[in-house]
Amino acid sequence: MKKIILSCLLTGIAASVNATTVVLSEAAGTVEVYLSNGTQISTTYVSPMVSTAVGNNIALRFGTFTGGFTPTVLNSSSWFSNFVGVNGYVTMLNASSNAGKLSASITGGDAQAISSPVNGNSGVGASATLAQNAQLYAIIWNAPYVANGSGGNTFYPTANGSNGLQAAVLTNASWIMPLTSGTDPSSTTYSLSIGTTAVIGALDQINKGVTLAVIPEPSSLSLVCVGLFGLLEAKRKKFFSKG
Repeated sequence: MKKIILSCLLTGIAASVNATTVVLSEAAGTVEVYLSNGTQISTTYVSPMVSTAVGNNIALRFGTFTGGFTPTVLNSSSWFSNFVGVNGYVTMLNASSNAGKLSASITGGDAQAISSPVNGNSGVGASATLAQNAQLYAIIWNAPYVANGSGGNTFYPTANGSNGLQAAVLTNASWIMPLTSGTDPSSTTYSLSIGTTAVIGALDQINKGVTLAVIPEPSSLSLVCVGLFGLLEAKRKKFFSKG
């Protein structure tokens, strides 16, 4: 099988025989994740509303959005029904000597098939494919990391909006899915720094700091829409009353 690995802050990973690796790498301990209010996420605090233990890691997912879908803070409920990829993690502050490490791996084979995929909101899929040249994204959010084999469908952003969901979506024009074949031992190295941008949230490339953005709950979005509609309607009536 051909193996594609996203691995931040983890060095010394050796490619297996007949495996292709795509590596996103930073020096250990340099990546930090912050809530929108500037609070650095620790091993026990992941929300501005409640204190939720996350063990040693928070959630990361690496893969691609399908069908031309563009993620925004307003359509988070549809993110993972339009996403194919794998689970990963961010090792949190003071969790271990590897604090700050990001890691996720995609194993690809013939016909661009990948193993251990997270395919849509159903969680871990039995099979999935990532098209050659697909743009890859890293999604980080303030939720516990859950391994592929342990209920990976329990921690996508829409599952627990009541705890003050926050997330960041990062990408880079160079993060492209290669052609996979089962026998190709080539490898590619990617980086968080040059060219990496935050589609949602913010990225400080100098200090390797990722700041999450607040993702409104569906009920809050409804209120916002109602409020905007009311405001526009009031302005419309005022305009025509002057005429």
